[in-house]
Amino acid sequence: MSPSPSSLSRRTFLAATGAVGAAALAACSDLTPGASSAEKSSSGPVSTAVPADKITLVVADADDTSMTPGLIAAFREKHPNITVKRQYTGWDDYLKSINTTMSADSAPDIAQFTSGMQNLVPGRLLLKVGEYGKAYGWAEKFPGLDQITLTPDGKTVGTGDLYGVGAGLSFEGVYYNKAKARKLGLTVPPATLEDLEALFAKAEAAGETALVAGNLDGGLNHPFNVLLSAYLTPKDREAWAFGHPSATIVLPEAEKAAETLQRWVDKGYVTPKVNGVSDNDATAAFAKGEGVFRISGNWAAAAVAKGLGEGAGYFNMPPVTAGGKVRTTGAGVYYCVSGKSKNAAAAAAFLDFAAGAQAAAITAKAGFMAPDAGAMPSQSGLLGDVQTGWQTVVKDAGLQPFIQNASSPTMGDTLTTQLQLLAGGKATPEKFLAGLQTDFENYHK
Repeated sequence: MSPSPSSLSRRTFLAATGAVGAAALAACSDLTPGASSAEKSSSGPVSTAVPADKITLVVADADDTSMTPGLIAAFREKHPNITVKRQYTGWDDYLKSINTTMSADSAPDIAQFTSGMQNLVPGRLLLKVGEYGKAYGWAEKFPGLDQITLTPDGKTVGTGDLYGVGAGLSFEGVYYNKAKARKLGLTVPPATLEDLEALFAKAEAAGETALVAGNLDGGLNHPFNVLLSAYLTPKDREAWAFGHPSATIVLPEAEKAAETLQRWVDKGYVTPKVNGVSDNDATAAFAKGEGVFRISGNWAAAAVAKGLGEGAGYFNMPPVTAGGKVRTTGAGVYYCVSGKSKNAAAAAAFLDFAAGAQAAAITAKAGFMAPDAGAMPSQSGLLGDVQTGWQTVVKDAGLQPFIQNASSPTMGDTLTTQLQLLAGGKATPEKFLAGLQTDFENYHK
C-alpha cells in the first residue's frame, strides 16, 4: 500500500490503513438529515440475480492502488450491460468531503467506507446490506465483516446491521533482515512473544537497532496493536475497539502490552529518538538495510522486498503461548452502498464480485490480501511469505480491528499523542491507557 500523509488515518483503515484515524472525521450530524420516504435504508427481500437492464453505477473511492479500477474493469467485462463510473478523490480530500458527497441527491451508488462515515447511519444514507449478505453468503466469503457492522446510531461497531464488505484487506506482522538474523545467530520465527523479545535483546547487544520504528505520526501503533491482539482476549479487544457500552481498555492484559512496548523503547531495542522519525521513513530505512526487525503491515511488503530483495523475510506476530492461534490487527478497503441508490441489486453484485477468484488476482496485484486467501496467485520470496502469513490469519480467524478506528472519531489523534508520551517516558502504562479511556468515555457518554 502506498504511503500517505497520515499513517494512522489511511493505513489503519485502508490498510492504506491500514490499509488505518489521525485524520478521522469529526461528527457530521448536520450532514445526515432523515431520509425521505423515497429513500431506503434496508435492502428488504433480495435476489442474487444481476439486473439485465442497462445500468450505470457510480463508485466513489480514494484507493490509490490498482485494485478499485481493476475490479471495476473486470466487473464491467463480466456484466457489459452495467456501466461503472469511478469518482476518485485523493485521500485527504475524500475524508473531508465523503459525508457531504453521500448526503447529496446525486450520491454515488457505492463508496469506499472510512472512519467518519458511521455518522451517515442515523440519517439512513447508507444501505443495510444484511439481506444481500445472507443471499450471497458473505459471512463465509469475507473476513472482518464485523468491522463494518453498526448499531442504528453508528457509534458501536461489531453489532447491529451490515453496511458493506471488505474487498482488499491488510494485516500486520514482523519483517526481518535475513542476512543480519543469520549473522547474529537468531532463530526465526520465534515461537512466542518472549522469544521475540529475546531476539531483540541479542540484536541490541550486537549493536544493531532491533526494531525499526517511527512515532512522529504515531507509528508505534503497529507494535502496540499487535501486542494487544496477543495479550487481550478477542472479546475484550473488540468490545473496546468497536465502542461497546461500558467497555474499557484499562485492563491488566492491556497494561502488559503497554509495559512491553515501553520496555522495548527503554532497553534501546527501538529506533533512537523514535518520536522524531515518521512511520514512512522507518519503512524506508529498514528497506535500505537499517536494523533487524520491523513491525508493520502488508502494505510495506513491496518497499521492503524492493530494498532487501531475497534478504527480506516475514513471519506472523507470535502468540504469548507457543502453539496458540495467530491473532493480529488489520482492516481493509471496504465498500458500502448508498441508501439513495436506485441500483442496489447491481451494487450488491459488485460487492460480491470482490470475493471471487478473478478479483483475488486483481487484489493481490495491488498489494492487498484477498478475502479468498486460497485464490490468491502464488508468489515467491517476501510476498509469498506474507501471503502464507495471511492464510494462517484467515484460518485462525485472527484478524482484529485497529483500536483507533471505531472506538471514537478522535482516537487516532489521542493514540498518537499518548504513544509519544509513553515512548518519551512522560506517561506510565497506566496513564497511557487512562488517556485512551478518557477519549473513549467522552465519546460514548
